[in-house]
Amino acid sequence: MSEFRDKASLAMTSELALQEASTLIRELAGRGPAGESVKSALRRVGRQLKNWNPSRIRDVWYQDCRVSIRGEELEQLRALTKRRVQDKADTDALEELRARISRLEALLESADPSFHSPDIAALGDIRRKMG
Repeated sequence: MSEFRDKASLAMTSELALQEASTLIRELAGRGPAGESVKSALRRVGRQLKNWNPSRIRDVWYQDCRVSIRGEELEQLRALTKRRVQDKADTDALEELRARISRLEALLESADPSFHSPDIAALGDIRRKMG
């Protein structure tokens, strides 16, 4: 009886791992251009997962029940997804900072441009250095 329970538990665990891996691969693919095919999204993901076979990526994407996910593969997907989320947060924070600097420049120019000209020039230099 316990052998049956162990097999069922193992199957459930591998099914959950496959679902998580599929979700992570889809997150890595992100939103492509409108009308993009799944095939091109899988190719995009394949460029990030260099040591993965394209058919393995496809099988995980579609959650093929014959596939089992290894722990190191799941960790790789988690790390890549985490890095992608962090990069997006960093980009968003940088855009917010640029917008704040622009608003501050506009406020200083509207208050007294001749008095605040050194500050406005400094803010412009900072914004240009940020890209």
